[in-house]
Amino acid sequence: MFYKVHFQIKLVLLFFVVILLQLLFSGITLAQMALVTGWEVDETQAARKTAIFAAFKSGSVDADRAGLDTFFDKYYFARWTRPENTGQVYQFVREFLSQDLRDAAGNAREYLLAKSFDSLKKIVADNNTTASARYNAILAIGQLSQREPAGRGNPPTPYAQALPYLLGEYQKKENPKFVQLGALIGIVRFAEIGITDEGLKNTTIPNLFVEMIQSGKPKQDGDKEDQEMTDWFRSHALDGLGALKSVGANGEVVKVLSEVIENHLETIEMRTHAAKIFGDLNFADSGTTLNNQQYQQIGTLLITLMKATTDSQLQMVTQLRDKARVSKGGGVSDIANLSPIASNVLEPEFAMLTPEQQLEVTGAVQSVKSNILNVMYGMRGTRVTGAANAGVLPMLTNADDPVAAKINSTVKLITPLFKVLDEGPPEDLAKQRLAASSMDSMGEMSSGSSGRAARPRDDKPQLKVNFSAIRDALQKMNDELSAIIAGSGV
Repeated sequence: MFYKVHFQIKLVLLFFVVILLQLLFSGITLAQMALVTGWEVDETQAARKTAIFAAFKSGSVDADRAGLDTFFDKYYFARWTRPENTGQVYQFVREFLSQDLRDAAGNAREYLLAKSFDSLKKIVADNNTTASARYNAILAIGQLSQREPAGRGNPPTPYAQALPYLLGEYQKKENPKFVQLGALIGIVRFAEIGITDEGLKNTTIPNLFVEMIQSGKPKQDGDKEDQEMTDWFRSHALDGLGALKSVGANGEVVKVLSEVIENHLETIEMRTHAAKIFGDLNFADSGTTLNNQQYQQIGTLLITLMKATTDSQLQMVTQLRDKARVSKGGGVSDIANLSPIASNVLEPEFAMLTPEQQLEVTGAVQSVKSNILNVMYGMRGTRVTGAANAGVLPMLTNADDPVAAKINSTVKLITPLFKVLDEGPPEDLAKQRLAASSMDSMGEMSSGSSGRAARPRDDKPQLKVNFSAIRDALQKMNDELSAIIAGSGV
């Protein structure tokens, strides 16, 4: 299930920005894009579609291969390339992968795999087709499966011929970045569900991921937008290392992840993403055995990162809250002079915030959860309580290990934080804030741009926190983390 969800999420997110990627990285102007015409489409072939795929489902292949080729060349895949179909390409991809290819059996599947691989490669290479067609074509190549999953929890068998092609397209420097990105996503998918070639699995592909992460390190005065795009690639490379599960020759993967975490020029998202990969590595079965001191160093690094994460999220939430207050006519100096309790009660509950503020609060909650869970996963896998099932903690086998004790104490702080994020602050403070939200005379954040407060909506679940509640909960965790790091909070 993971690989399907992962693909669908990536596809949805990336499809809508492919034109932007092309403009940013390839220097293609809007005027040049207007010249793209795509392939000729023979709409008369559409009438054959139902019969062809009904036959493919039973494993039958029409003896008239030339006629089948015409259907796919002049209609089925040709539709992807037309500028007027740009908004439909994603649906074409879904139809192909989750229905037409999935249902094809026997010799019909072999024909469809070979035909689609050939046709999609031509689309990727054709500058006369739309950017969305080329991008989605290489994404589809990376998703080709020789066989569908054998059952629940089992991955499909990837189409082996696709991997060398994807590696080649990624390494072509003349390719647009969106083509390289699509190729990279396919390579990561192979890492997730299986690579049979030992040389590719153990050397070529991990080296590619490592080089991508290291060569894209942020520079002190680097361009922020360029770095964001580079980090997009590096994020996929991190996922690839996690999928391969190896610590690398002489612990190389551990070293790369540690460098990302320790680099304060990296975004907190990249640092916590790198931390998460520690939870995917197979330390126990690794050919390279790390010693206890090395595991302690990793554990200490992750504890320190958890503190840096709460610091970062506190700063983010405070800035968002101050921006919201200033936008309602207050000043930063006014905010600074308010006591903690006073500043809390001046902020309305989530249901009374404007839609824009609700969106920002929701984003803040998601950011806090995502980054903190990433670090926790690197520490001990998916479990907050009970026996650890992954990460560095199981490798600290000494029952009295001080780093293990600090990790366990750190992880215990997550449950009360998330309880506040999910259920709201303690009841007495919540009541104060609810009462304060009706004090229109205070003039603080109680009205939107239209002059009316956002009203509670019954059509979907509502969060029960505002910026102040998030800040308070984060500050409490931050203070307790400081005590743990100092050795007094274990």
